[in-house]
Amino acid sequence: MLYRGFSQQELEQEYSPSSMIGGDLTPYIDSYAALSAQHRAKMVVNENLSYGDGAAQVLDFFPAKGAGAPLHVFIHGGYWQALSQRESAMMAPALIEAEQSFATLNYTLAPDARIGDMVAECRNALLWLSANAHSLGFDPSRVTLSGHSAGAHLASMIMATSADALARARLRVRDVILISGVYDLEPISLTTANDPLQLTPVEVNDLSPIRHLPRPGPRYHVTVAENDTPEFIRQSRDYAELLRKSGHSVNFELQMGMQHFDIIMHPGTFLPVLR
Repeated sequence: MLYRGFSQQELEQEYSPSSMIGGDLTPYIDSYAALSAQHRAKMVVNENLSYGDGAAQVLDFFPAKGAGAPLHVFIHGGYWQALSQRESAMMAPALIEAEQSFATLNYTLAPDARIGDMVAECRNALLWLSANAHSLGFDPSRVTLSGHSAGAHLASMIMATSADALARARLRVRDVILISGVYDLEPISLTTANDPLQLTPVEVNDLSPIRHLPRPGPRYHVTVAENDTPEFIRQSRDYAELLRKSGHSVNFELQMGMQHFDIIMHPGTFLPVLR
């Protein structure tokens, strides 16, 4: 038994989100790209802003219509090995309409970077945004951080490891929205998803959010699709409960009728009702 009593085949299926949609996620990736390109063509956007020295260390920024608006920062998924900020602007119109500025982050993917490097890059992007808040025209004391799938994992690890650095930079994350995420890397290390990641036992321990909870502060919104795999749903429930028991303000939501790849195509995912 590899993990929680699963066989190898069962574990592969549980940690393959596309298994719930027949195995072909291409139509959704194509939709991400098409919608993002459509929004970029119609909206004001500052593209490929460098937050570091690496070629992949860039972000895109969609300014709100008024100065001093809150900022929403999104970290894309792709199992730490696919996608970019270019396909991650589907939610921009809804956020701008809600009078929020919006930034979507890029980061170096596996096998060119290890997961710990990705966490550091996304943290550095947040620090860069804070340092440039005045010129970009947003309020760094009103930030929402969201992430989908692997991006939810990265967002969780940033909050667990970088709270002091963010505070020193005067960036205040008030809300964290975690969408169909992975919070325990052990099962990932036992599947073919690990082939480009090459996770070590030390990394599994050090980079699993369930083992490194953040300090209370922001409101957490842990959401997952009804038609995600049972393991994705369980991981989200378990992480939300761990946050609750450690004193966080947290709500858990199972989004009915949705699956792993369309959950980020609905504005309500990024504009949760505060409870």
